[in-house]
Formats: sequence, structure tokens, C-alpha cells
Amino acid sequence: MANIVIIGLGSGGFSATLAARRTDPESTITIIERRSYEMFSPCGMPFTIEGIVSLDDLKFSLPEDKQITKLLEHEAQAINPIEKKVVVKNLKTNEIVSVPYDSFILASGAEPFIPPIKGVKENIGRGVFLLHNLESARKIIEHAKNAKNAVVVGAGPIGLEIAVALRKNGLDVVVVEMLSHAFPRALDKDMAKVVEQSLEESRIKLLFNKTVSSINGSPVESVSVGDDAIKTDMVVLASGVKANLDLAKNAGIETGRWGIKTNARMETNVRGIYAVGDCIETVSLIDHRPTVMQLSSAAYRQGMVAGTNAAGGYDTYEGALLTFASLIGKLEVAATGFNEFFAQSAGFKVISGKARGKNKPEYYPGAKDITVKLIADAKTGKVLGGQVVGEGAGARINVISLAIKCGIDVYLLSQTEMAYCPMLAENYDVLNKAADFAVRKLEKGR
Repeated sequence: MANIVIIGLGSGGFSATLAARRTDPESTITIIERRSYEMFSPCGMPFTIEGIVSLDDLKFSLPEDKQITKLLEHEAQAINPIEKKVVVKNLKTNEIVSVPYDSFILASGAEPFIPPIKGVKENIGRGVFLLHNLESARKIIEHAKNAKNAVVVGAGPIGLEIAVALRKNGLDVVVVEMLSHAFPRALDKDMAKVVEQSLEESRIKLLFNKTVSSINGSPVESVSVGDDAIKTDMVVLASGVKANLDLAKNAGIETGRWGIKTNARMETNVRGIYAVGDCIETVSLIDHRPTVMQLSSAAYRQGMVAGTNAAGGYDTYEGALLTFASLIGKLEVAATGFNEFFAQSAGFKVISGKARGKNKPEYYPGAKDITVKLIADAKTGKVLGGQVVGEGAGARINVISLAIKCGIDVYLLSQTEMAYCPMLAENYDVLNKAADFAVRKLEKGR
């Protein structure tokens, strides 16, 4: 019977708990969580700002189980790997206790990255906001009710989802991104252009290759971008996150460039201690180099592996493809694997196949544009990445993700039998079409 301690009740901690109980029904599990409530869906928070769902809708709980102890409003202070104990503080009473363990899972997550902007820290809560929990979402919602203008820093998925949400609440919104286009890590510039056009049609202003140098006034009155001052009532920082590593480092757990180092079993360099989710560094499934995937889907899978192993079973996590999907207004955006920049940076010579079509036959009501781009190895034709923008993006990106994982080339992908029905899909699917274009480039180059 295993005695398992888990720090953090996010996607990773949740799935680790379920996997451990399934693997060893006699195991006892203690979960340490700072929040006063159990779990929530971080990915749903932009949609609470938009008003589609309520904050309470995002909360959920583990099933009641006499083998599981949930220490809410508790904080882990230190890990003692030699004595196999965790020092825990009760945040309500300040009482300090030691919790023993046989196996330990660290799912401590990440904190929002605060860029080095003059005037930013003193204005957090006074017009500057970070979206990282339900309390911060509530503050944004309340402040936006009396605001007319907003600046969002960062044009990744969260930043753009927030920008759309604020725009739909009637605010004039400016997005400032230091790189050259939207979704800079996932999309190539040509695919990002489709997203940018949609945002501009919604009257969201986009400033690329720009940075906010200062936040002016307290409360906020404007931000400085280059030589320009942009009037604003609020600033939302969506500049990424950084892993929570202090507990791990102080316990002698090895970390890399982005997070805690783990092996395929999600175990750290300290025997019996596992780590999952936003606090870890994983590897790319394509080139097996270190990477980071701070997404709920990855944390959930990693948690299943860690929970299984912590309870005495065996499971592995092979690595990440950075597969994601987002809804920007009414536009689906999805990507997996490498874009052209990252593929070339990894040493691949690449070709691409890009096709634009309809998600249904043009004669059928509701047919909408969809664009698919495939990235492939110019030597082997193996699929290295994919990007899809338009209705149905998520479904097609899942096919591309599986193709990469299975080592499929564009020849096989072009021949993949896609479901057809006029109400749901085109006869010659745009994914097959993009693969056909990539095949032509391969054959031309040989």
C-alpha cells in the first residue's frame, strides 16, 4: 500500500490522483493545495470575462474518497527527500506539520511572467492585471465594467482570447506583441495573417514588433509604446508563465532551462519524487530535445503516468508535440508540432503544403473558409507540423498530431480517408489537398 503526497490540484494533480487510486486501490493520498476550493479550469477564464460562462461554472471537485485527504488552504514549505517528509503550513492557522510519504508528486504549476516594464509592479491591481486564477478573473471582470480602453500585452492564445472578450464587452482594445505576428510560437506568419485579419475586422488594434516600455499613472492612465502614449483604463499582461521551482531546487531536484527535469516515467533525479505539469521540462517528440508544454492536456497525461508509477505501476510519457486549439472570436485556430521556424532551427530542410477551401460544400448553408498548412521533412516527407485556421481546425489538427506521432509522411496523409457528408465536410477535404500540394513539392525536388 503506497502513501502518496501530491502538491497541487490542477490537471496534473487531479489525473495523478485518479491514476494512483486505479493502480493501487489501497493507496492513501494526501493532496496539498493553497486554494480554498479544489479545482478550476484555467482555460475557461477568458470566456468568463466574455460572459459566456460564470466563474462558478469553472469549479469542480474530486469524488469523495476515504483514502484521499485534501489539505486545502495549505502550503508546502519544504521537501525532505532523506526523511521522506513534506513540511506543510496551514494558511488559516499558521500551524506547521510534517506529512510523510512513500512517493511524492510535485504539480506546483507556474506563475504569470511579469515583463520588466516601468511602473508595472506598483500598478498590479490598480489597472494592471494578470489572469492566473478565479480571483484575478473576477478583478478583471469588475474593472472592465467601468473601463473604456484596454491594452493586452502578448498575442498568444490567452492574450488574444482576453482581447476578444474585452472587445465584446464594448472596450476599445490594443494588443502589443514584441514578435512579428500573432501566435508566434505556433503559427507561421502567413497563417497568422488570417487570424490578424479576423481580429482587425472586430476592430482590435494589433501592434507587432513593439514593446510596452512604461505604464503611466496610478491608477493606470496610459502606456508608452515606442514614442507613442496609448490611453488606457486597464492593462492585461499575457506574456507567458514561469515554472514554480523553489520547492524543487531547495530539495535538490534537478532543473533545466524551463523547469524540473524528468524521465519518461515522470520521475525526477530524486528517487520516489515525480513532477508533472507546468513546472516541468519535457522533450519534443520530433527531435527529442528539451521543450516545455504548459497546457492542461499535457499535464493531464503526465499526471496519469506519474500517478501510475507512484502507486507501483508502470507507464511512460514519450514527449510533447505542443498540440493546441483556440477559439479567437468565431475563428478556430489550432497547431501541432513544428512551424517552419522551429523545424529549420532543429536542422530540418522543410517543404510545406498549404490549401484553402471550405469546411463544407459551397452549396450547403453555413460553409466557411478553412486553411490548412503542413510542414514536412524535405528528405523523407515525414510530417513535422501542421497549422489549421477556420471552423473544424481542432478535428483536423488531431489527425495531423497522430500523423506526426506515428511517423506518417505526406504521401500517406494525402491518401487518408476523411469522412464526407455535405452537412459536415467537403468531399475533397482541405487536409488531403494540403498534403497533395506537399507531395507535388517533394516530387518536384527529387
